[in-house]
Amino acid sequence: MGLMLVLTAMAAQEVAMDTDAKWPEGAFFGLHYDLHPSATDTELGRETTYEHIRAELEKVKPDFVQYDCKGHAGWCGYPSDVGSPSPGIVNDALRIWRDVTRDMGIPLSIHYSGVWDTRAIELHPEWARIKEDGSPDGNNTDPLAGYLDELMIPQLIEVVEKYDIDGVWIDGENWASRPCYSERCIAEFKARTGIEAVPHKPEDAHWPEWLAFQRDLFTEHVAAYTEALHAKKPSIAVCSNWMYSVRQPEPVAAAVDYLSGDFTPSFGPERACVESRFLASRGLPWNLMAWTFLNTGGRGWTMKTVPHLCQEVAVTLAQGGAVFLYNQPQRSGRLTSWHQDMFADVAAFCRKRQAYCFQSETVPQVALLHSQSFFYRHNDPLFNLGSAHEPMEGALHAFLENGYSVDVLNEQALLERMAQYPLVVVPEQEGLPAEVMDGLRAYVEAGGRLLVAGAGAAAEFAALAGIKAVEGVQHDQSYVPAGNGCATVPGPWQAVELAGAAELAPLLYQQEPALNRRDTPAAVLNQVGEGRVAAIPGPVFRSYEASHYPRLRRFIGDVAAALDAPGLVRLEGPWWIEMAARQKDGKTLIQFVNRAAAGHLAPNRHTVEHVPDTGPFVVTVPCDTKPVRCHLAPDEAGLEWTWKDGLLTAKIGGLAIHNVLVIE
Repeated sequence: MGLMLVLTAMAAQEVAMDTDAKWPEGAFFGLHYDLHPSATDTELGRETTYEHIRAELEKVKPDFVQYDCKGHAGWCGYPSDVGSPSPGIVNDALRIWRDVTRDMGIPLSIHYSGVWDTRAIELHPEWARIKEDGSPDGNNTDPLAGYLDELMIPQLIEVVEKYDIDGVWIDGENWASRPCYSERCIAEFKARTGIEAVPHKPEDAHWPEWLAFQRDLFTEHVAAYTEALHAKKPSIAVCSNWMYSVRQPEPVAAAVDYLSGDFTPSFGPERACVESRFLASRGLPWNLMAWTFLNTGGRGWTMKTVPHLCQEVAVTLAQGGAVFLYNQPQRSGRLTSWHQDMFADVAAFCRKRQAYCFQSETVPQVALLHSQSFFYRHNDPLFNLGSAHEPMEGALHAFLENGYSVDVLNEQALLERMAQYPLVVVPEQEGLPAEVMDGLRAYVEAGGRLLVAGAGAAAEFAALAGIKAVEGVQHDQSYVPAGNGCATVPGPWQAVELAGAAELAPLLYQQEPALNRRDTPAAVLNQVGEGRVAAIPGPVFRSYEASHYPRLRRFIGDVAAALDAPGLVRLEGPWWIEMAARQKDGKTLIQFVNRAAAGHLAPNRHTVEHVPDTGPFVVTVPCDTKPVRCHLAPDEAGLEWTWKDGLLTAKIGGLAIHNVLVIE
């Protein structure tokens, strides 16, 4: 199907937007300030004045603001009657921020630490999570103790009543959650499941059931405070930081109003690359936060540069998302003036692009599976990544760096939308549910293109891939051919026999492709009905995530090209150009982000000081009919385009940080 026909079909399926949508739906650029008040503060709010806050916010003109309420330490930055106010409160800064934001006509949300509350556990030791060894956790709370009902919900209601806030951004949530072995949790687990023996380690019986139960408790925790806040103020927007992100990939269950997360301080674009693509698939408004400061080598926190921040947020903009910047006031509440000047420059960069990015929708190209079934069997309980995300992220990087546009979908989304995608990738994720396997089989038989990888794929996808695993034979360190060279890939590699498939490339035991061949393929191609399946029976994507070796990128690109998937937008140019095919208002919007950095980055050099121009590159876009107009926006750059036989070829003169090819 041509690109324009895909857009027409998608537009026909759109549902009218809810006219009562809450503010995150239209909020594009925001600012976030938190202080994490403590017992040792002495001057909170001392320099917080209406005039000062108003003047600094007017520089940036954000669509929304998030301000401090309660941090991980559990002390409040406002005079609470429910919680523990920091002894250092001089003036009620939250009241001033409420007055300023109300007068500016923008929503005010608060930063509030949920699961993590050290002060609450100091006052109520019985609220502490119990660790595997029976000792209490000094920071994180028991999901079935009194913390939620006796402190968290009453305090959030108090803030709504005192300040009429418009939103809550609850931090320290899924990423702070761990299995709890309190008597309450053990009894509830037994009551819900009928299982008497409570596991303590992955090798124990019923470990998956125990973790699933604990994850359910977290979801119920979020659902409870969300329901209470909605009952108190229906218009309030509730978010639990990083809920339903890559680290929590199951279907959305809690009635949160939007999704959000904050990047790691250094190398934020790496997290933006995957998180923006996953959140964009979830069906809720979403935004992502960039830290404006970093700490290199333990030498202290310092501000990033404007180019660094623009590059970081551009990755999110290109996926249709909203962005906001994290800054810390001084302990007195003063906003550092030159910081806000920087944010005004970043805001101007974003505003210039808003019409070409914000709330755009994907043009289905490559669907990359992020399987919740696989993830939860291998991640760091309960919701932390561990290494479970590595094959998926390696595949994402490999396809982006080979010039494809990629979406990241969980099992539910893949089953619902698979037919829209010319190419589906399953990156070393074994043990998929039967309905997913059946869906993939039907997709291929109907003409779809599928790439699977991993030693386990040799058995689980044997029929589709046209191969048979050789029982008991696996190889460790091996090489895969690429051009006239090869790349190293650690094992395990499953030895296979051809059972209908054709070999695309041999597996090598040393580095001479013509001589050092193992008696098993590194990649095969199989015709199934109207579709095709390529299989790589080894961990190429996990290896690529760890190494990003250029020849391994080439090998993966060669296998993907052999599938000959129709209807794909392709970029030919430097691998550091990140492309995303999007659409909005009947226009195709091909997004480009330049991920390069001048000079070099290193373990002791994290700051991007300048983003060098990419130089020329070419993009080809399938179009059923000749476009009326093609242009680059918002930045002018050289563009020559032609259309012939259903294919638009755009030769682009260069790319600074972000730009868009607009096809009308």
